[in-house]
Amino acid sequence: MKLTKSFALHFTLIIAILFSALSTAAAQTDTYQYTPVHTEDELKALFSQVKNYLDTNGKTILPRLDDTQNQIITQAYIRSWSIIQYENATAEQIDNAYNALFNMSLFLGLAAEPDKSFSSGMLFEYAVQLLDQEYFDLMTASGETPDNIEYAEYLRGVAEGLVETPEEFTPEEVQDYLFEIYQETYLAAGLKTIAHTEALPLPEELFAQEESTLLPNPMIEYISAEPLNKMLKIKMPELPENFGAKMGYYSILADVVAEIEYLFPDGGKLITRLSPAAETDISGIYGAKFYENLEIAGTMVEVDKYQTILIAKGTVRTMNGTPYSFALDAENIPEDQFYKIVTYFIEECRNQKTLQPEKE
Repeated sequence: MKLTKSFALHFTLIIAILFSALSTAAAQTDTYQYTPVHTEDELKALFSQVKNYLDTNGKTILPRLDDTQNQIITQAYIRSWSIIQYENATAEQIDNAYNALFNMSLFLGLAAEPDKSFSSGMLFEYAVQLLDQEYFDLMTASGETPDNIEYAEYLRGVAEGLVETPEEFTPEEVQDYLFEIYQETYLAAGLKTIAHTEALPLPEELFAQEESTLLPNPMIEYISAEPLNKMLKIKMPELPENFGAKMGYYSILADVVAEIEYLFPDGGKLITRLSPAAETDISGIYGAKFYENLEIAGTMVEVDKYQTILIAKGTVRTMNGTPYSFALDAENIPEDQFYKIVTYFIEECRNQKTLQPEKE
């Protein structure tokens, strides 16, 4: 079964309207005593999971989204990332960031891969999770009619039955309920994502403008390194053939981070990043543990580990003293090969001169 264009348009309009309504409501929330649910480490772990999923699948699933869906996903991703970066985040902000990210991941799957949600058997479990009192309260706050709220409650009951006692339903009954449950679950995931996202501060409210420029906006991909070099004002180091890597993609993140992905024959993956915003962590891996400090080609390098991922990061200076933040994230790559790559990358940066702006 495929998501019809009329359904997609109808629900996109509903979410767009409720986005505005819930944004206003969120801004008027009174202060109260708050009991934490999630920890900062749990938020970081969830963010890493979502980021890894987007890194792996983003090129195929993100183009399937319309502007409204992209806005919902992007805002949840950016604001939750900001809370991770902010040193003084409150317990409530951490919980809202976690919930925004969690619901966003469900919304992304339902919006971009509806056929998969139908066939995987997970749709009804998602419905039980999402069609709850929080959703019914959001429907009330956004002006939904009592009849529509009552019907959403009814669909939750059906979904519970399909999870707990599926043998009591005929294939025809399952087919009859499938699309309606999908519609309600999709809307619930979207509304919850919006509500928790809008409860979070904007990045510019947390950071100075120069710090907030590194927010991980959706990347723009290119077919060559030329746009990256133009943005950096030096050449983005590219691995020579003797490393045995195959090019994955070139991209620029948030207009200030150049990124290249490499794939290795044995399943290894490397992402190199370089940015003119110095002294900034652009590794994109959260929850990593410190491993060691090294000095490579006159450059201090911090090496961290996260599961099978090695991360090297720091600030490197070009021949004319211009500083750049760098990060290399390597997954399933032998440690000795990783350090050879890091050394090559740093030396390539140091042996260049940054182009200076032309004088008027």
